[in-house]
Amino acid sequence: MSMSRLFFFIVVCSISLLAGTQVADAQIKVSGMVADLEGKTGLPAVTIQNLRTKLGTLSSENGRFFVEGAPGDTLEFTMLGYARQHEVIPVAGSMVVYMSRRIYDLNQTTIRARNYHDDSLATRDEYRKYYNYHKPGAMDILKTLPSNPITALSYLVPSKARKQKEHFQHTLVTFEEEKFVDYRYNPELVARMTKLESPALDSFMIKYHPTYQFLKTATDYDLLLYIKQSYEEFKQQEALKPKDSTAAIQ
Repeated sequence: MSMSRLFFFIVVCSISLLAGTQVADAQIKVSGMVADLEGKTGLPAVTIQNLRTKLGTLSSENGRFFVEGAPGDTLEFTMLGYARQHEVIPVAGSMVVYMSRRIYDLNQTTIRARNYHDDSLATRDEYRKYYNYHKPGAMDILKTLPSNPITALSYLVPSKARKQKEHFQHTLVTFEEEKFVDYRYNPELVARMTKLESPALDSFMIKYHPTYQFLKTATDYDLLLYIKQSYEEFKQQEALKPKDSTAAIQ
């Protein structure tokens, strides 16, 4: 083989190798959906991380997600109550990932991880009459008043049973709101964002516990930004705390 042909062969191989490397390293925005394997419904707040770049995101309320990566990269999907899942980014097309509930076996008793949406529906079905109960208005009372004036007067005075029903309804609603907050603002998510461990993690979560009103309208980005900003404030306050006097003497 002449020198000119050899040189041409080396140039062609180098260009092909360089082009292949650029294709492999090309970052694309991968879209997809992550869903429950049994219910085939989208899963919100699933943590999705590219194991090569260490970049991550969270799935939206309907399970949709967008993450940067290259074909061949491995994505890790994690969510409290579900088995960890690994999927490889395809060359083209969107991804559909199904996650299965984690099953625990305690003393030969199979326990499935609970789901906030299922629990909420079950609770509402069991206590439907209390959730649907509303305090009777003036027109409702007038429609049902008996003709006897004495008996009618007793209907206008708040009864103990009605007060108990209203109180129980309020308790149920409050309980469901607290479950919703715990579902979105959970230790696994906060630990991933802050790298804190107990007892510092517990102190942080209690001090910066978000309200139901905030989380009801907050997007996943809003929540992550809230945790990030709160953590910056938390670190500053921790740095200003006086050191242990005993340790200082020693």
